[in-house]
Amino acid sequence: MRTKPRTLPAVGSSFVLYLAAATVCQGVFALGYWLLLVRLSTFGWNRAYLLSALVLSVVLPLVALPTAWAQLLWPAALPAATTLPAWHLGAAVAPATTAATTASVSWLSVALAVYWLGVGYRAWGTVRHLGWLYRLRRRHPRSRLGRGWLVQLPEPSRPAFSFGRSVFLSPAHAQLSAAEYALLVQHEQVHGAQYHSLDLLLAEALGWFFWFNGLVLYFQRQLRLVHEYLADAAVTRPAGSRTAYGHLLLKLAAGPLPTSLVHPFAAKQVNQRIHMLTFPPSSPMKKLRFLSAVPVAALAWVGAAALGPAPSVAAGRPAATPSAKAQGRIGTITWQGNKYLTTAQLNEALGLKTGDPYSKETLEKTLAYRPDNSDVTSRYMDHGYLFFQVTPTATTRPDGTTDLVLTINEGPVAHINTVTVLVRAKDSKKGLAPNAPQPAALSQLIGLNPGELFSRAKLLQAQRNLAASGLVNPNKVDVNPKPDPATNKVNIDFAVMEK
Repeated sequence: MRTKPRTLPAVGSSFVLYLAAATVCQGVFALGYWLLLVRLSTFGWNRAYLLSALVLSVVLPLVALPTAWAQLLWPAALPAATTLPAWHLGAAVAPATTAATTASVSWLSVALAVYWLGVGYRAWGTVRHLGWLYRLRRRHPRSRLGRGWLVQLPEPSRPAFSFGRSVFLSPAHAQLSAAEYALLVQHEQVHGAQYHSLDLLLAEALGWFFWFNGLVLYFQRQLRLVHEYLADAAVTRPAGSRTAYGHLLLKLAAGPLPTSLVHPFAAKQVNQRIHMLTFPPSSPMKKLRFLSAVPVAALAWVGAAALGPAPSVAAGRPAATPSAKAQGRIGTITWQGNKYLTTAQLNEALGLKTGDPYSKETLEKTLAYRPDNSDVTSRYMDHGYLFFQVTPTATTRPDGTTDLVLTINEGPVAHINTVTVLVRAKDSKKGLAPNAPQPAALSQLIGLNPGELFSRAKLLQAQRNLAASGLVNPNKVDVNPKPDPATNKVNIDFAVMEK
């Protein structure tokens, strides 16, 4: 079924909502880190939290809340499956039609234009910095340094820094003692070995799209600081090296970063890094603070969802404006619990599809009984599923269409246990008439045998055979199946009356 594409203003407003929701997530994660985790010396765990926060902040706004959570947010919403947020790529928003809305769309277009200019500017800045680093690496003398490169820069005032597995040093660093030089190079090699530059590139890329809020820059700064803590800890593991290393940090303290993509050996956070060198390891009780990441993520998720509208009554569909064309029509058709028949076979038996007029009576007829045995129930009961049940649930959406959920309980297959024929006289006081047919002769017309699979079609055929035989009253042929759920068997009684 072809759907009408969304208009540009609808897409734009949804995207703005998404950016707002992601910003809320970033704010919650940043606040949680600043309050609970920033002062811990669990540097690897801090790095994992910061990276997870960046990823979850862009993913959680796209994920639907569980139904129970959604009902806490929107208690007045109809009880139905939770929908995807309004800014999800599959959502549709009704186009604006009023003059006021047209004006707001105009401002939205301007805001989006400014936003994308900002994205382009930030992305171009990243490309320029990457190009600058590439040229530094290619134009200046370099030599192998383990799995990376040592690049010798000509400017003596250039601070020591690294990007990826490349370490950039200046002539001034050659004046250090052999021990100091080894500490410096080892520190920068740790950044490359632990792929710290990939973390900064991830934050840089997200910063393109969230340049307006500054929260990604906070995460990027915290990541770089945690990277320095990790490298400092790796270099100062040998006993007695912390004092000399602290003096080296003070000695090489530099000014601003050449670019936000690199790891300078010593920048603004020298005092914090020296403090962390002497900071005792976090106790196990303090490490339990990382359990707070779960409620923080849940709070961020709920905060993102709160910016969207209440969920609609159909899963995956937002609230829509009612239309005369949609009212009284079938929306979605969902089957649950079917194993014996596929969804395609059930849809064929149902004979209804999306867009057809909805009628409760028609639905019951297609599910329970058609004269030609083409209904859904017959498809099961003709193949042994005597205990089969189907429960329809109809939910009307705001646009007037009705979604159908058809829940099937197939049950076990049943076999015939006994077949009994009882012939009644016209006058019950007289008993059987002298010319009453014998049950054995009638059993041949029935054609059902103990042990075979139950079939409603065969029962109806047997009933027609008896009525057309001329041996009994055709208007007095009754069939009474007596199922036994404990044994999955059925006793079948035929009650007929003499002519």
